[in-house]
Amino acid sequence: FCLHMRQTPITGSILCCDSSVNLTLHKSRGVVNELMSSLRDVAGARELMKQFKSVYVPGSHTHQASYKPLLKQVVEEIFNPERPDPIDIEHMSSGLTDLLKTGFSMFMKVSRPHPSDHPILILFVVGGITVSEAKMVKDLVPSLKPGTQVIVLSTRLLKPLNIPELLFATDRLHPDLGF
Repeated sequence: FCLHMRQTPITGSILCCDSSVNLTLHKSRGVVNELMSSLRDVAGARELMKQFKSVYVPGSHTHQASYKPLLKQVVEEIFNPERPDPIDIEHMSSGLTDLLKTGFSMFMKVSRPHPSDHPILILFVVGGITVSEAKMVKDLVPSLKPGTQVIVLSTRLLKPLNIPELLFATDRLHPDLGF
């Protein structure tokens, strides 16, 4: 397969070869092992979560298995009326009112604020977001809670080729890819 592969800057940096002719079985196995290690690391980053562990939705006899993006899961959980307290989404106290509520909660039951209680929700995605993910949030929120404004911020706007570059970055927590 490698002899017919189109050489691009990303495939050259990933495969550590200047042309597909120089790609050996040993090098290609190393790349596949590195890719699998990267994917295991990404999956392991969500091990502590209780609800957002997977983007895979298993199928049944009537429905096929599907993919449910993490960002879609988070937005649906925020606006789910049946969940008074989101499991993996924590409220961080700020200000005197919140500190007083936290102090009184030791003596009596005081509910924490819910992310969907406010007319404006700010989502900040660390690591980057694609245009299609931002559009998905824009289209999803009005169907879940009309009248709510969602502001989506991120550390960068990702292009499709950025995803493999980020997966193969040597330091995945601090990738410096120069774009």
